[in-house]
Amino acid sequence: MSFTMLPLELIDVVCANLAPTDLAHLSYICSSAHQAAQRKLYRHVSISSSRRNLGVVLTLARKPQIAHYVRSFSMELDSYFTLLRPFYRQISRALASMTELTSLRLFVDPTASWVLKDISLPRLVHFACPFNLDSHVSNFLKHTPALLELEVDSVSCGLGRPASALAPSSVTQLQHFVGSSLAAEVTIPSRPVQSVQLTAGDLTEEVATRLSESTAGIAILSATTSSAPATLLQLLSQRMQCLVHVQLLTTYSFPEAPDVTFYERIAGALNAFPDLQTFELSGMHWGSKELKDSDRHRVWQSQPLKSELNSSPEYLEIDPYSDLFFAY
Repeated sequence: MSFTMLPLELIDVVCANLAPTDLAHLSYICSSAHQAAQRKLYRHVSISSSRRNLGVVLTLARKPQIAHYVRSFSMELDSYFTLLRPFYRQISRALASMTELTSLRLFVDPTASWVLKDISLPRLVHFACPFNLDSHVSNFLKHTPALLELEVDSVSCGLGRPASALAPSSVTQLQHFVGSSLAAEVTIPSRPVQSVQLTAGDLTEEVATRLSESTAGIAILSATTSSAPATLLQLLSQRMQCLVHVQLLTTYSFPEAPDVTFYERIAGALNAFPDLQTFELSGMHWGSKELKDSDRHRVWQSQPLKSELNSSPEYLEIDPYSDLFFAY
């Protein structure tokens, strides 16, 4: 039996096991396998300045039937790499034809958010970009009803600029957010966000209050803060009781070097979280373990527990050359 007589299902199986270069050759030499080969070849597209494959954008822009095959599209250019505006128009044109797209990573010129204008991606689940949450991005998000993961303003390009308001009907299923505190304040309230990573801006008490307005309850939080750590943790324990994992980098200006009292306050604040499992403060990892005599008492320390501690809730051991242990 010749290759041209194979059922389409078997041709799909053959194409699924071929390298991209082989798929490209097959699509040119075999008309019966052309569509199957291109469908596989363009399913996941990754473009970067190092790969020197920018020509793929032109192909997708000129041939919408091929762009329709794309399910994930990633374009990441180095900061020194400059593209002219006409090429960005081709990017926008290509995106408009990727109606089946589920994942989009678009790390290009941070001022080129206009490429998203009039783009509708109803199946998009993951979207990441360096753009400020401006009117172009805000309007684009109106047309991504399936979006679960969002990364926006993640390299602080729009830091200090107000974020555009999101329509209440935008990204109503959003679960994971990565980006600046300014964008987070606009995006997270009234949406079921469970994971937040603030890559720019300051986790102030005001920002924390806005984040606590997530309808699902935030379980994972990573951020930089200039607030006093213990004070902020106390607020978080009151506003975000669903927290399971917390990572904080502090820029707080301590009047003096942290002492035993400081660590006691941190441990006390951590104990107020009912579900917290791990905590990291400026690279210092904290672990916890419940005491044997009570299912309500826990021991927190700055490194994972390595041995059993005294079961007494009043037990406290301090050694300047080893881990700090605190029980409450």
